[in-house]
Formats: sequence, C-alpha cells, structure tokens
Amino acid sequence: MKELTKLSLIALAMTAGVMTSCSNDDAVENTGKEEKVAVQFSSKISVASRAAGTTWTAGDRIGIFMNEAGQSLSEANIRENALNIAYVTAAGDGKFAPVDEAQTIYFPIHGTVDFYAYYPQQTVTDCKLALNVADQSNQEAIDLMYSKVTGKNKEQPAVTLSFAHQLSNIILDVQPGDGLTAADLAGLTVKVKSQCTTATYNLATGEKSNDGDVADVAMKSVTAGSRYEAILLPSGANSCVIEFDLNNGHDAPFVWTMPTTLEAGMQYHYTKVKLSRTAAEVEGIIQPWAETTDDNENVAM
Repeated sequence: MKELTKLSLIALAMTAGVMTSCSNDDAVENTGKEEKVAVQFSSKISVASRAAGTTWTAGDRIGIFMNEAGQSLSEANIRENALNIAYVTAAGDGKFAPVDEAQTIYFPIHGTVDFYAYYPQQTVTDCKLALNVADQSNQEAIDLMYSKVTGKNKEQPAVTLSFAHQLSNIILDVQPGDGLTAADLAGLTVKVKSQCTTATYNLATGEKSNDGDVADVAMKSVTAGSRYEAILLPSGANSCVIEFDLNNGHDAPFVWTMPTTLEAGMQYHYTKVKLSRTAAEVEGIIQPWAETTDDNENVAM
C-alpha cells in the first residue's frame, strides 16, 4: 500500500505539472491576443480648403496601407494584410473607422510600421492609382489627396493622417462687363484647352507619371454664369488657355491665357473675371491650396 501511495503521488504530481504547463501555454497565447492593438486613425487636411468645402464630408472614404517600416510600399512589404483597406468618416469629422469591421487594422505584435493613405478610396493596382480628370461633374471623386506617416507601433496607437492635395484647382468668379448683363451669362460654358486628362499616381513615391489623353476640359458650373471650377493634373507648361463661350449663336468665344504653371497642391482663384464685348478682364489670387489668388488684372481677347 505504501508503494502504491508513492506511485499515486508521483502520477498526481506529473498530471499537475502537465496541467500547469498547458495552463501557462494558454496564458501566453491569451496574452498574445490581448496584445493586439487596433490602430486609431484620425486625420486633417493640411491646407485650408477643398474642392468641395473646407472639411471632410460625411461618408468620405480613404484607402490605407500598413507597410514594413523603412521599406518601399509594395504588396510584399505589407503587414497584417492591411492593403488598401477602406476607412470611412461617417460623421465627416475626420475620425475614421473601417468600412468592414472584419478588416480593422491592428498593429503587428512586434515591429514598427509606416502608413500610406489616400483619398478617395478606389481600386489600386501594384500600389498605383489611375487618375482621370476628364469629367468634372463630381469633383470630390477626383480630388486626390495623399498622406504618409512613418515609424509607428502598438505603443503609439493614435495615428494622425495629414492629407495634402496632389492636383491643381482653378476657380473662376465670372461677372458681366461692358456690353453684357447677367442674363447674357446664363448659358456660359468654360473650358480649359488641351489638358492631359489621365495619369498614374504612385503611392509608394507620391509622384505622378504617364500623363496622356489630351482634351479640352469643361469646367464645372458651380453657379451658372457666375462660378466655374476645375481640378486638373499638374503640368509643366508655363500657361494654359481658357475659353469662355456665351453659347448665344453670335458672340465668338472669349479666350484668355492663364499665365502660370499648374502646380500640385495649388489653387488658382480668379475672383474677378469680367466678360465684355471687347475682352475678358481677369483678377485673382494664387496661393497653396489654402488658396492661390492672382489680384493682377488680365485680359482675354
């Protein structure tokens, strides 16, 4: 009986040891799960205005990539499958949450990551976007913005994405001059002549390339006969030609050469575009997409 008691005690001790070992393993696994930290995204637009207003719009979606820190953005360097994940600001307040909760982006348990984000979210091929500004009817859909944040980990779960405009914005405030009335401008259409309308944007480098498909771009009529806007691809040309057509059957279109290069992130706001029977007089301001305004007088013949 004494021998059996000893054997029983040994068996019990071994069983307890196995159970303790399993319990410790579970604790490690559970700790690992508890260490998963969701990224907390907020954002700001690093300039004072947008094509469609000064803030985010409710329902705006951005695409987010989480990449190995210090490595070029590519599918091979993506962490935790965070490849072009759609996040939305439901209230338009700049606080973003995943469109699909199952795709919530979590920091890796170990290591540091970089974030790449852009607006508006769309299909991406090889970390590149296809740009097309031919249709100006929905400017939010073509108002490309980009953000990159580096060196983040789960110890810093709050990530602020600072977005900057990547294209160029023209705003024309039109009014009647000599020989014309507001009624004469009711059917006015405005075109920016001979613009490249397609290009490729590389999210890894933040650069545009492959400009193509040259065409006249019809500016959006925000207020008929009064305000016209366009978002265009930045261009190396030192000027661009703008055509004003009254569409009345007898006045030839007015033509004005805008004497400046279209630069990324710049807004060209011409606050006084006076159309007269003899010419178009133009004044405006030019500044970063905080707003660029040219107060000098320009004449279209």
